[in-house]
Amino acid sequence: MPPSGEADFRFKHHLAHGSILLLVHAPVHFGASAAGPIRRAGEFDIVVPALSFATHGRLDRDAVRRYAERAAGTWVDVFLLSGSTTRGDLLTVADRAALLDLWLDVLPASRLMACCWVAEDVAEAEDRGMAPMAVMHDVPAPSQALDLFAALPRHAFVYSHPMYGGVVLDPTLAETAAPAGVLPAGGKIAKIPVDGIAALRQATGADFRLWDGSSRHVEASIRAGASGVIATPLSMLPNPFPDRDITLLQQALTKIQGALDALPTRADRTAWPTGRVGSPLSFPSAVGTDGAAR
Repeated sequence: MPPSGEADFRFKHHLAHGSILLLVHAPVHFGASAAGPIRRAGEFDIVVPALSFATHGRLDRDAVRRYAERAAGTWVDVFLLSGSTTRGDLLTVADRAALLDLWLDVLPASRLMACCWVAEDVAEAEDRGMAPMAVMHDVPAPSQALDLFAALPRHAFVYSHPMYGGVVLDPTLAETAAPAGVLPAGGKIAKIPVDGIAALRQATGADFRLWDGSSRHVEASIRAGASGVIATPLSMLPNPFPDRDITLLQQALTKIQGALDALPTRADRTAWPTGRVGSPLSFPSAVGTDGAAR
């Protein structure tokens, strides 16, 4: 059954105090899921979290524009703005809105997605016709997750990560949401094993755009049922940028991921790509031959 009127009222009350409601004017369409042999990244979605270039809470708009212009020259399908990887949650609402404008000056909305942390973010994305992704944070029970889904337009995405506590989008929740008609159009699903992708795909059906939050095993993820992957290592926009060939792409992703894994803290991993935009795929100053961070 759809969520009750009382539940809908509770959600709208939450919205007024900073929770998420997503409204956009039209669906956003991405590439088709892989079918048959997987050879090139054009057969599935490559989504890259965009760097934010913020220092001490201040957004460097010139740096963002230069980065966006470089990004526009790549074949990446979608750039995710203000995501968790680049700590978009630490930016102000005004800065997250400024990021949308800076990117829209360079790329069409069809290649962008806005990560929404509070209700004001949603209004900013809606005003610009940009696809939104709702962060599932502090959702204490499946019934409230269904309330959240029901409040979203059918073409909205969600971001599910266990670090935010509460409910995640798993097969059980998907199997409840789908027949109720409230399953989102897609989602970034973090910390999910390959067999978990297969189970979630079975629960969601074929139309759900299932993005694996990891790019450590792209082909395995796609074969298990993912529509694409979040390719965090590519946020540094290495030069030359890897080809769409899945073997060459995975080699580049693995090399950069290894450098990131060697860094001791999340803050280090967030900052490291910012100083290496456009760098070649070699990192002697970041990681020593013994694997230790430098």
